[in-house]
Amino acid sequence: MTESNKPIRFPEDKLKNPGHCGHNKRMVLDYRVPARLNEIKKLTDAVNKVLPDYNLAFFANLCLEELITNIIHHGLKDAADRFIQIQISLSDECLEILLKDDAPRFDPFMQVTPPNLALDSNERPIGGLGIHMVKNLMDDVHAYYDGTGNLIVLHKKLPHHITK
Repeated sequence: MTESNKPIRFPEDKLKNPGHCGHNKRMVLDYRVPARLNEIKKLTDAVNKVLPDYNLAFFANLCLEELITNIIHHGLKDAADRFIQIQISLSDECLEILLKDDAPRFDPFMQVTPPNLALDSNERPIGGLGIHMVKNLMDDVHAYYDGTGNLIVLHKKLPHHITK
């Protein structure tokens, strides 16, 4: 595990494919959030400032809140002295969100059982709906483990008017 006071580095080999986000990709946010739920509000405010479209910021914040909450509770076991690194980039075609932690290996997109949406909400077991939501709000989701922690990569295709 990395020490909590050191920045978490993104594995460059996972980020070099420019085809995912098209041309003119630019980072609009590089944010290090302490692993405490009450810190998510500050991240939400930062995302709202850098994303040019209300709906896009709303979707990004929903996904970030769900994933960060899961990382804090399940990956980091509520260790408040840890950090999660977030980078948000925009291109003409795409929103890219990266989350990096130093938790043990976990792929929420492969290891979480999909919810049975046919069940009544009172019959449905707790869990799984948040990851289901993230997968449906984003066009492409992946998780990687590099030996030091997890990297979650989200991509959302943009309507032409958002970045212009």
